[in-house]
Amino acid sequence: MSGDDGKQMTSVGDAADMPEETRAEETGSIDAQELINNLLGWRDELTDTLEQMTTDAFQRLILLLLDRDGVSQIELSGAGDSIDGIGIFGGGGFLTFRVSFRCIRGGGRVSSAEVDDFRRGVMVGRADKGLLITTGSFTQEAELKAASDRTPEIKLIDGAELIGKLKELELGVRAEQVTVERVVIDREWFGAV
Repeated sequence: MSGDDGKQMTSVGDAADMPEETRAEETGSIDAQELINNLLGWRDELTDTLEQMTTDAFQRLILLLLDRDGVSQIELSGAGDSIDGIGIFGGGGFLTFRVSFRCIRGGGRVSSAEVDDFRRGVMVGRADKGLLITTGSFTQEAELKAASDRTPEIKLIDGAELIGKLKELELGVRAEQVTVERVVIDREWFGAV
C-alpha cells in the first residue's frame, strides 16, 4: 500500500500477516520481552564483549578510557593478562598526581594478595595513587585492603563500575530513549455509554 508521498505503508492486516522480525522492522516496534531483555541484559552483553576482545583491542580500549577520564602521558610497563602502566591525572588543573594502574581482565575475583602486590608496584613506581581495574570483581578482603589507611591510596574499579564508566563516556555504548505506550481501558466511560 502506498501513501500520498509515495512511501510504502503497511495496513494492520498486512502487518499481522508478516513474520515477527519483519513486522518489528516495518512498524518500528519490538516485542515487550525483547525490550525487557535489552533494558536489563546490556551489562551482561557488554561484559561478554569485553571478555571476547583481543588483547591488543582491550588494551587500546583501556588506554582510551583512561585518556577520556583525564589520565595523560601514559607509559605502559606491561601488557598481556593484565595491563600495567603509569600516567598523570589532572593535567589541565592546578593539581596533578602520578597514578599507577593495572587492569586485569577475566571474570574472576581479585584477591587481597593481588591488591598488596599492586600496592608494592605503585610504591616502586613512585606513584601518588593506584588504580586497580578488573572486568570481574574483588573479594571482600581485597576491598578492605584497598580501603585501609595505608599509602599509597588504591582505588578499585570492578566490572560493574567499568561498564558504567564506558556508558558514561559513551565508549562503544550509547543510551537510547525508549517510549512505551501503555493503553488503559476506561471502564467507567464504557459503563456510561
